[in-house]
Amino acid sequence: EILRNEQTKFSDEMRVLEEKIDGILASRSGTKEQDTNNRVLKVHIWDDTTLPMGYREKKLYSVEGFSTHPRTTLVDSAEDADLIAWVSVRGNTEKEIPPTNYSNVVLLDYADGCNVHQKRGELKHMIGYFKRSFVLRDKDSVYVRNCTLEEVTGGIFPFSYSGLEALVNKDIHKERNTLITSVLRTEGTHNKVRSRVVDWTKSFIEQHGLKNKSSLGDVGSGYSASDFDHTYLSHLADSKIIVTCNPWNWEGDFRLWEALLSGALVMVDKMAIPHWMPHPFVHKKHLIFYDTTNQSEFNSLLEYYIEHEDEARRIGEAGYNFVLEHHMSKDRVSYILDNIESRIVLD
Repeated sequence: EILRNEQTKFSDEMRVLEEKIDGILASRSGTKEQDTNNRVLKVHIWDDTTLPMGYREKKLYSVEGFSTHPRTTLVDSAEDADLIAWVSVRGNTEKEIPPTNYSNVVLLDYADGCNVHQKRGELKHMIGYFKRSFVLRDKDSVYVRNCTLEEVTGGIFPFSYSGLEALVNKDIHKERNTLITSVLRTEGTHNKVRSRVVDWTKSFIEQHGLKNKSSLGDVGSGYSASDFDHTYLSHLADSKIIVTCNPWNWEGDFRLWEALLSGALVMVDKMAIPHWMPHPFVHKKHLIFYDTTNQSEFNSLLEYYIEHEDEARRIGEAGYNFVLEHHMSKDRVSYILDNIESRIVLD
């Protein structure tokens, strides 16, 4: 009886002690989380300056996103940073120098294709890996599978380009003179489905006698390693309907965001990644998704929105405003922080 009483007393004391310990740990955890959530994080954009590739990703998207977000500020030194953003396009992986010995590294992998970065394993403390071109597509640019989760334990976060202030058409209500525009390039293997879509568009324009109201082909002199060309953006802003398409075997390009922020009605091939990220686009509300294997449907969509210009204009403006509200560079930073914030270790 005495032993039973002593055991009961001991159990009660242990329960009280455990509750105190749990309270202390919860308090410390809450304080740490609160400190992280309230603190403006100092971010250093890691860049091997010997590699010129990735100008837009490093100098435009990353700089604008982290400098305009209310919870981050850019610093010049990695030693002074709370967070290291390693921005990579893998232009020359062998020469690329990763931030190996730093804590709180997030890898922003903008490379084409869905293979993972070969040097990710060299990072001592990677707290997040975000991958553009997250999916594998077949010969018709139709989604096959997510090809990255199989290779990395714990998975990779899907990622995409976004809107930028430089792309914003400041006068979306002005009169537009070009009915249908497609500025897609058709040379190269990765453009073979784009070539098909351009042929469809050209055929539609000719059959409907719209050649004098439409434009196909390159405009301006911009390219992926340059600032955005003013002549090119002005052309998009003068268009009512823009037909665009992703590369053949991966998802994600600048063209979608350039088109959306022109305020035109955007027609783009069906995509997977936007539906895996916050605030997905809605078909016939923000833009038009078409099937790259169905020319008849493509023609029907084009014909409908040519005949219903007011509806086309409303959708174009809705897509434009949706990007401004949810898909600018600072919104990509919010997405990054939402997924990695609990892993950040602060001194």
